[in-house]
Amino acid sequence: MRLPLSLVTSQFFVFDSVEELLRALGSSISAIERVQISDLASRGLPPVTSKQTLSVMFGLNPGLIWSILNRPAKHYRNFEIPKGRSVRSIDAPRVALKIIQKWLSVQLQNVYAPPDHVFGFVPGRSHIKAAKRHVNSEWVFSVDVRNFFPSTPRLLVSLALTKVGFTADSAEIISRIACLRETLAQGAPTSPVLSNMCFDEIDKSLQNLATTYGANLTRYADDIVFSGVGVFPDALRLAVSELFQDGPWRLSASKTELSILPGRLKVHGLLVHGANIRLTKGYRNRLRAYKHLLCVGRVRPSDVKVLKGHLAYSNSVDREVVG
Repeated sequence: MRLPLSLVTSQFFVFDSVEELLRALGSSISAIERVQISDLASRGLPPVTSKQTLSVMFGLNPGLIWSILNRPAKHYRNFEIPKGRSVRSIDAPRVALKIIQKWLSVQLQNVYAPPDHVFGFVPGRSHIKAAKRHVNSEWVFSVDVRNFFPSTPRLLVSLALTKVGFTADSAEIISRIACLRETLAQGAPTSPVLSNMCFDEIDKSLQNLATTYGANLTRYADDIVFSGVGVFPDALRLAVSELFQDGPWRLSASKTELSILPGRLKVHGLLVHGANIRLTKGYRNRLRAYKHLLCVGRVRPSDVKVLKGHLAYSNSVDREVVG
């Protein structure tokens, strides 16, 4: 499902201005709520103030909005996808909820100011650009946040929303739209940007550590990477661990890794020791095989798109190197 760009980018969805929205709402809302809507609009925030306002903006029955807020499980379907040797459980929102979440994700992205080291879920940034930050390294230390979305609680989502200017009531409504079982839903369009917003304090602390130890730092979603030259500062390992002792997030012990030259230094699947990012030797060999199979026409039609995707990824890496 792809919504028209004009809808998802509009602060008022189907309406062109706050005045037009207020006329449509008429006397169905209080004078206080009208002031709240105008105030949110003046600060560039989506005017999510009540189920009535949402129902008018999206042309939905208020009863459906009530159900989304109070019986969220009814508005998701659950399925599993492969993840390495295990599976990941996905809660995909149904159509009405997904439309609201998609619109909210675009609106919230407009007010989220990502730190310089955050590359995941940020338009114009990528894991390739993140890896490029670590070239010429002599060591790489990486950690991974376990179950990033499902371990981000709804109360923290509400708090993050109030920090960017939403009222407590508006933050409550948005957090209930975005969460399932009191945490960010794994599969909701709102989860990426909201996870970044919730992680803001940790991001500040990570940046302070990078400055203290003279290290490079990037975060791509749940993957946090430090790198540097010279001797690896052992105190950094403990300092990073201590950041996660009191909050809702936990680090994955199996994905905590320190690599030091002359070993391979890999960030987001790309090698970073040397002047440029580059693909691993094994992956380059696979790409040569893919090119050959495509040239001689020995690829099943169902696999052509997958193989071309790998080749396009390789071209993206090459363009970043040139750039």
